[in-house]
Amino acid sequence: MGSCSAPSEPINQYGLVTYLPGELGCYLDQLRRDLVSQCNARSHISLLPPRSLDTSPSQAESQIRSLSLLAQPIVVKIGKVCVFPGTSVIFLELEAGQSELVELHSKFSADALAFDEPFPFHPHITLAQNFEIGTVDERIRQAQMQWDAYTGPREFLLDRVVFVQNSANNCWIDLKTFSLEGLPVAPNLTSPMRLSRTY
Repeated sequence: MGSCSAPSEPINQYGLVTYLPGELGCYLDQLRRDLVSQCNARSHISLLPPRSLDTSPSQAESQIRSLSLLAQPIVVKIGKVCVFPGTSVIFLELEAGQSELVELHSKFSADALAFDEPFPFHPHITLAQNFEIGTVDERIRQAQMQWDAYTGPREFLLDRVVFVQNSANNCWIDLKTFSLEGLPVAPNLTSPMRLSRTY
């Protein structure tokens, strides 16, 4: 999502994402292009997968704003390369922060943003999709090799979300960014701990 220079007519399809920051984000952006050359999407985690709205976007934004004021930033740590067997989508699994993201998804996916999602929510970072199915094994090997070679940070503080809208040519547009204003917590700890928000 994002990074599309020529969106066409906006359509009634929205999502909520967080983009991967800094060196980590840049590396994964390039990895996505290496795996699928026509991919122009920025590396991200979807908190709300694509959905239509039965209400106005302004009502959805108001709901996101209210929840963001209480939501706590989450430490996310990235794990290994995996593939969804039903769709052959290649992705990076999360080692930490997954349960917190599932909880956050359940809070956001209600009222103005409620939607009957086709798959159970599974937070992840997509690396490759919409490619020739016969090349999946080759692309998995390439993804594993390049991810193994990466020496930069593999975790980050998820402290903001972006409300996005799709267009007729499948070019996603960033509408508004919301900061998560709660006190940051580390995964699997019962007491809050302060963490730097510096990317």
